[in-house]
Amino acid sequence: MSKFGLRALPLWAALLPFMTFNVCYLVAVSLEHVSACIPYLTGCTSISSTGRIAPESLIFKAGALPSAVIIALFWFRCATFLQVGGQAGTWAIALRVIAVAAGSSLVLHGVTLGLSDAPYPALRRIAIDGFALSSLALQVLFVFAYRPMRSDATRTLFRWLAVLCLALPALGIAAEVAKWVGAPRHAANNIAAWNASAFLCAYYILVGRVWQRHGFCSQFSITSGGRATSPSE
Repeated sequence: MSKFGLRALPLWAALLPFMTFNVCYLVAVSLEHVSACIPYLTGCTSISSTGRIAPESLIFKAGALPSAVIIALFWFRCATFLQVGGQAGTWAIALRVIAVAAGSSLVLHGVTLGLSDAPYPALRRIAIDGFALSSLALQVLFVFAYRPMRSDATRTLFRWLAVLCLALPALGIAAEVAKWVGAPRHAANNIAAWNASAFLCAYYILVGRVWQRHGFCSQFSITSGGRATSPSE
C-alpha cells in the first residue's frame, strides 16, 4: 500500500502557474521585452508574450511543464475524491480523460512557445483553446458531480466553485462585447486571459478547502488491487 500526501497539491496547482506567469512578466518588463502595465486591467501584453524571449522563456517553460503535470494530477485526485465519496465511476473516468487533454494542451503550449515557423503558431492556438475548454469542462463536471456530496460545512465553498465555473465563459463574453463596442481586440483578449488564469487558480484552492472539510486532504491510499480508499478505511 502506497500513500500520497494531498494537502499541498491544490496549492501547487494554483501557485506554480500563477507565479510562473507573473514572474516571467516582471522579468520581461525589466528587460523591456514587453510593455509595463497591470495586464489584468489593461491587457497590454498576453501571457504567452511573457515567455517568448530568453531568459524569461526558460522560466516560463520551467514552470509551465511541471504545472501541466501537477494540474493533471490534481484532477486525477479530484476523480478519486468523488469515488471515495460514492459518486458514479463515469464522473471519475470523464475527469481523468479530460485532465489528460488539459495537461497535454499545456505541455504543447509550453514546448511550442517562441517558435514562429509553421505549424507552431497554429499548434499553440490549438493548445491554448484546448486547455481553456478542457479546464472549463473539468470545473463544470466536478461541480455537478460534487453537488450531492456537499455538506453544511461546504455549501459556501460549493457556491463559490459554481461562481468560478461561470467566470471563464463570462470573461469570454465580456471580451467579445468589449471588442464589439470598439475596445482593441488584443487588449480585450489579454485581459480575459490574465483574469481567467487567476480565477482558475482560485478554483484549485477552493477545491483544496473542500478536500479539507471532508477529511480527504491528508492522504488517501491505493490498495494493491487499485481500489481507492479514504483515510478512515
